[in-house]
Amino acid sequence: MPEGDYVAFSGALANQRALDVIANNIANASTTGFQRDNTVFDTELGARLHYAGAEVSRIDPSPGAQRLTGSSIHAAIDGPGFFPIEGPEGEVLYTRRGDFRLNAEGELVLPSGMRVQGDGTLRVPPGSRGELTGSGQLMVDGSPAGRLRIVEFEDMSGLSKAGESLVRAAESAGAAQAENPRLAVGYIETSNVNLAAEMVALITASRAFESAVRAMTIQDELTQSLIQSQGN
Repeated sequence: MPEGDYVAFSGALANQRALDVIANNIANASTTGFQRDNTVFDTELGARLHYAGAEVSRIDPSPGAQRLTGSSIHAAIDGPGFFPIEGPEGEVLYTRRGDFRLNAEGELVLPSGMRVQGDGTLRVPPGSRGELTGSGQLMVDGSPAGRLRIVEFEDMSGLSKAGESLVRAAESAGAAQAENPRLAVGYIETSNVNLAAEMVALITASRAFESAVRAMTIQDELTQSLIQSQGN
């Protein structure tokens, strides 16, 4: 592939990835606990030329706004950290989503039905009243009945999306139990997506993509002209 075509193609591919990430951010602007993704562009030295590159995404760890719900089993993490969740295959996933509810067995779960992990069984028997405290303690009819676990990570680049508001952590992320977690009970954390900023990024990435595609077209036209001139 000619150098000019390669440069233009790599630019188009990088911006296409950026468009995909931005579209997913916009689609989840109203998803509780969702953390937006950033596309990180870089320039790498190939064998003979510089070309554009873009990582798939990096999670933006900034918190979303807190919204009052008034539920005694809803909670927003006030500071860094994630709630550990039991995934569909039994794996541990993490979320900042705190709009918990009780399943038929009285277990604390996400709206999807995934169980929330804690120190002790997080269960509110039918007919009892469950209430979370600011330190993560689950109280059932006024008595302690387990505690939410809050996990922090040393390296956020070790996190990757696992669907909606869930993330999975590589070993390199360095998971550790939060020492003094603080919860805002009766609140949930909303998405940290800023729609206005995402729309600006969408326009910028779209124009960059179109420019790269146009550059490929020009390169193709120049190549065709060169071939034709050599044939005459």
